[in-house]
This record gives sequence, structure tokens and C-alpha cells, in this order.
Amino acid sequence: MAGDRFPVLWLCGPSGVGKSTVGWEIHTQLPGTGYVDTDQLGLCSPAPAEDPANHRIKAANLAAMLPAYRTVGREGLIVSGILENAAIARRYTSALPGAAVTLCRLRVRATELRDRIHRRGWLTELAEAAVREAAAMDRDDFADLCVDTTGLSAVAVARLVLERWPR
Repeated sequence: MAGDRFPVLWLCGPSGVGKSTVGWEIHTQLPGTGYVDTDQLGLCSPAPAEDPANHRIKAANLAAMLPAYRTVGREGLIVSGILENAAIARRYTSALPGAAVTLCRLRVRATELRDRIHRRGWLTELAEAAVREAAAMDRDDFADLCVDTTGLSAVAVARLVLERWPR
């Protein structure tokens, strides 16, 4: 751990880029870490009109959980979740005092992103929206590091991320 700051690696990118798969792979390669997917932190319905992605509740839940990971002796936390832009990223990171957060943007070519979403077999109608979201994220590149997942296995991407994560 860098000083007294708790290392948090946040994998972000559009739906279908591999955030959850790569996050879980990194977690299994680093047994001392915890893992959380922000989708699980924001399961509430209906979502408030002013926060349709439930970022407010996700940030509050993540902030509430972070001390527990430290208390049980975790050496860091792997988080996977969509961060659409720098303002949303700041909402989360500002809710995590004492954490050394590294934002890692996962990228993939548009054709492969479409293919991945279609191979999943559910919510395939969102493939084009994911491609547009990826392009918007590229324009507002706020991440500390970026890793292209195109053509790579989750194990290979995890290795690249771990090589670049300055924990």
C-alpha cells in the first residue's frame, strides 16, 4: 500500500468492453484484494429522475463499503463500473477519502464491441449505444491509464493492467 492510502483500481469503459471479466480476473490474480461491480451497488428501482444511472447511491454504497475492506485486511480493491465522464468519476473518487484511486479505461475497437455485445445474447439492441458511449468517453479521456482489449483474452488484459497499475 502506498503510504496509508488504500489502493483502488477502477476499471471503466462502455458496456461490453470487459470491465467485469477483467476485474474478476485481476481479483483472482491478487488474492489479497476485494472486488466489487458498481452495478451491484446501485440496484434500486425506480432510479431517481435526476440520477437515472444511480451514481449517487452507488458512490454512497462504495464509500460505506471501503472501510470494511480495510478492516478485514484487504490490500486493495478492484472496482468495475461505467464512468461516463470526468464529472461522474470525480463524484466517486471524492467519496473515497483515504483511497489512492487509479482509473483504468478499457477500450476496444467498435466492431469488436458490437460483436461482444451480440455474443452475450442479451440487450443486443444496446450495441450501437455502447459504441457511441465509447466514442464519447474517448473525447473526455479522464482515466489515469488506458488498455486496449481488442483481440485479447481477459488474462492478457489483466496482465497488461497489472503491469501499468502504479499501486
